[in-house]
Amino acid sequence: MGVEGTDPPQAGEGAALPAPAGHGAGACENCAAPLHGEYCHACGQSTHSPVRSFGHAVEEVFESFWHLDGRVFRTLRDLWVPGRVALNYLAGHRVRYIAPLRLFVVLSVLTFFFAQLVIRVDATPEQAAEFIQVEPPARADGAATGSKRFVAADSVLEVERLRLRERAELQRALDAVPPMIVVARRGIEREIEALDRGADARIAELRAAQKLSEADVTAARAQAAASVPAARNPRADARDSFEDALAKVGTLADVEQLRTARLASQQARLDAIPAADTLERKRALRDMRRTNEEAACRVAQLQIAQARTTEGPRRRKPAEDAAIYGDPECVVEVRLGGGDAEPWDEETNPVRLPRAPAFVERWVNRQIAHGRENVGRMQKEPSLYVRALLAAVPSALFLLVPVFALLLKVAYLGSGRKYLEHVVVALYSHAWLVMAILVLLALSAVDRAVAPSWSPMALIVGALQLALWLWLPIYLLLMQKRVYGDGWWVTGLRYLIIGICYFMLLGVVAVMFALASLVRM
Repeated sequence: MGVEGTDPPQAGEGAALPAPAGHGAGACENCAAPLHGEYCHACGQSTHSPVRSFGHAVEEVFESFWHLDGRVFRTLRDLWVPGRVALNYLAGHRVRYIAPLRLFVVLSVLTFFFAQLVIRVDATPEQAAEFIQVEPPARADGAATGSKRFVAADSVLEVERLRLRERAELQRALDAVPPMIVVARRGIEREIEALDRGADARIAELRAAQKLSEADVTAARAQAAASVPAARNPRADARDSFEDALAKVGTLADVEQLRTARLASQQARLDAIPAADTLERKRALRDMRRTNEEAACRVAQLQIAQARTTEGPRRRKPAEDAAIYGDPECVVEVRLGGGDAEPWDEETNPVRLPRAPAFVERWVNRQIAHGRENVGRMQKEPSLYVRALLAAVPSALFLLVPVFALLLKVAYLGSGRKYLEHVVVALYSHAWLVMAILVLLALSAVDRAVAPSWSPMALIVGALQLALWLWLPIYLLLMQKRVYGDGWWVTGLRYLIIGICYFMLLGVVAVMFALASLVRM
C-alpha cells in the first residue's frame, strides 16, 4: 500500500510505460493527488504536459531559463525606477519579480552575446590607431607635419642635435611601452617618423638657403652624433643595424645575403664561447634564432608586396597572406625591465619567483609565452582580442557582485541589514548596469543600420546614448538613497567612498581580465 505524498513506484525494466491519463483528469500525473489549480499542491508539478503540446514544450524550455509570464516585463519595467525592485524584493514582495541572481545571469548572457554580434573590429592596427587619434595619419609633406619644431634651428648641426635628443626621448618611451599595447607603440613609432621627416625637410631648407654641400651636411651630422651619444649597448646596435639593412633591401637574394653574413659572425661568436658557459651559449643561439626570424619576416613582407603588385586591388586578408607567404610581423620581444634590459626568454631569461614553487614559475613563463604568440594574432585580427575580452566581461562582473555587496555591508554597518540583503542590492544594481549596456549596444546597432540612409538618426542615437551615460551615476545614487533611506549628505558621502573603492577594484580586475584574454584568446 503506497504512502500518501510519496512518488509512485517506477516501472520495472522492460515494463510498458503507464498510460498518460492513468490517474484521471482531476489527479496529478506524478503523485495522484487531487488537483485544485495549474500546479499540484503536494509535489508542485505543473498540469501542462510538455510532451503533448509543442507550445508547452517551448514554454518549458524558456521557463527553466527565464519565466515567461508577467514578471519579466514587470521586473524590467520597475528596474528603470531607481531602487524600486530591490526595495520591494527586500520587503517580501518577491512573487512579482524575477529572482535577482537569475535576472543578472540572464541579462549578462544576453548582453554579451549581443555584443559579440554587434561589435565589429575590421580595422587594421594602423586604421585603429587613426580612429582613436593616437597619432594623426602621416602626411607626405614633412614640412607640414614635423618641421615646426625645427623652425628656430638655423644650422644643420642644431637640427641634428635636436633630432637626436628628441629621438632618444621617444625611443625611451617606446621601450617602456609593453609590446602587447600595439596601438600605443605604433603612435610613438609614427612620432619618430614625423620627427625624421621634419628634420630632413628643415635640412633641405637650410641647404638651399645657405648653399651647403653634401659634405657639409655629413660633417654636421657627425659632429652632432659625437656631442649627443646614444646610450645603447653593442649587441642592440648590431641588431638595429641588421634590422635597418633588412628594411632597405628589396629582393629575396639581398635578404639571404644579409642573413648569411650575420649568421656567420654569430656562429664565430658561438664557437668562441666555452662549452661550460651554457647560459651564454643559449643566448648566442637565441640571437641566431632571432636573425632567422627577422630574415623570414622580411621575406614574407617582400612576397606579400609582390603579390599585391601583381594581383591587383583585391581585398586581402592578413591571415590568408600569412598562411601562404609567411608571417610579415616579426616576433615581439618582451622586455619586462624596460629600456635596454635583456629581452624575456623562456629558457635564457625567464621570470624568476624565488619564493614560489617551480611549477608556478614554469606556469607564469608559459603564460607570457602564450601572450607573446597572441600579440601577432591580435595585430592581424584585432577582433580576436575584442571577442576574448567580451567573453571575459561577464565573469568579471559576476566576481565583482559579492565584492560590491561587501563594500555596502562595510559602509552600512549600523543599518542592521544582513550581508545577503546587500547581495540583493548589488545584483539588482549590476543587472541595471548590464541592461543599460544592452540598450547602448542596441542603439549602436540602430545607428549603424539607419544612419547611412537617414543622417538625423546619428544625432538622435548620440543624444540618447549621452542621456543614458549621464543617467547611470544618478540612477545608482538614487537607488542607494531609496533602499537605505539615509539623508542626502550621508548617502552622498557613502556613495563617493563606495564608488571610489569599487572603481579602483574594477580597474584592477579589468587589467587582469585583459591580460588573461590576451593569453587565452
